[in-house]
Amino acid sequence: MSLLHFGCFVLHMLDIFFFHSVVSHDPSKRFGATLGALSGGRVSITRMALVNLKLALIVSIRFSATRRQFGPKDTEEIPVLEYQLQQWRLIPYLSAAYALEHFSKSIFMNFVEFQIGQAMRDKSDRQAELGREIHAIGCSSKPLGSWIAQRGIQECREACGGHGYLAMNRLGDLRNDNDPNCTYEGDNNVLLQQTSNYLLSLFHAKHYGGVQIESPLHSVDFLNDFHKILGSKFIATAMEECMDSAVSVGAYKWLVCFLLVESHRRLEQQRAIGMDDFDARNNSQVYYCRSLAIAYIEHYCLQRFHELSTDPETPAGLRPVLSKLCALYGLWSLSSHMATLYQGNYFSGKKPAELVQMGILTLCSQLKDDAVSLVDVFAPSDFILNSPIGRADGQLYKNLWSTVMQGSKVLERPSWWKEFCSNKAVVGSLRPKL
Repeated sequence: MSLLHFGCFVLHMLDIFFFHSVVSHDPSKRFGATLGALSGGRVSITRMALVNLKLALIVSIRFSATRRQFGPKDTEEIPVLEYQLQQWRLIPYLSAAYALEHFSKSIFMNFVEFQIGQAMRDKSDRQAELGREIHAIGCSSKPLGSWIAQRGIQECREACGGHGYLAMNRLGDLRNDNDPNCTYEGDNNVLLQQTSNYLLSLFHAKHYGGVQIESPLHSVDFLNDFHKILGSKFIATAMEECMDSAVSVGAYKWLVCFLLVESHRRLEQQRAIGMDDFDARNNSQVYYCRSLAIAYIEHYCLQRFHELSTDPETPAGLRPVLSKLCALYGLWSLSSHMATLYQGNYFSGKKPAELVQMGILTLCSQLKDDAVSLVDVFAPSDFILNSPIGRADGQLYKNLWSTVMQGSKVLERPSWWKEFCSNKAVVGSLRPKL
């Protein structure tokens, strides 16, 4: 390409750039537009991590349904999926996969909405706020998705026993493929600070300026009632009540409000002893701002799944199983925040913890018989899955043997076979040279 042609090409690209660009004189609008534009990669990584998790679940749940081991005395062995421990290890991740499936799709469509607004030169306040909110969601959805996938793939790998570590079954490759999702496009722990900063800025504006907390996607609207929410308590008295995902949604609203107030208080304490804003924020992450960001995105993911499972437009035949998956995801996620729920007196006594734990186990048992069908829903073909123990036909050992026999030179003698002979030739003197 000549220099003249190159110059014309550059000018043409600049014309395209400026034609599609939106320049605002309002700094907050420019900031919101910039933040929203950064979210595409993070929203996509949430989806990428989910794909890895789903593939691992397909392999491990199909394996668990066909692998038989032990059983009651004098009877045949039972599939390992019949064991409560195996259900507790795998089925909550199955519920998380369904929650993230709906969540990742819906936030991607929200991002598309934002991009359309940018292309249409939308300079409204709503567009700027949408950019800020999508940025906060993207910065926390990537940690949520990639960390759940990381833990879930490892659990799936271990749940398959020694077969999980056999290279041909792909679980190791899935783990290796997912691990970078935790750090590229922003380290997860650093990204979570962006989300907590967004939440704290909204709380600061309300606390000191009386500004109404609201956002285009309504992920933070409930924070307006934080005083009322913080006065509520866990009121479920029977396990059946916990089967309603609304119970978990309500608990999460309290959790986010509590952590928001505590994080704000922690920041003010750090500033009061002379720390600048940089040090105050750095010293308020562990147990405060980081936990706040995680609780916020877990709540929003659960909220959207709850709305889907209770939506009248959702086919009636699907609602029962979706409701169970949603309730399980809510209780399972909430169980990791038990200490905070007791710390803030939302839980009191041993009853709430027992209800949450028994609810998780009961839902795992109820979903056990549907587990294979639930992974079949999103399973690719056996050729794409490429895992002998995860094939749809359930012929576990036949598929393993077939794959082994298809390997290169598997029936040939290795080059180092003489090393294992009892009468191998002695090379050099065996006498020590010291």
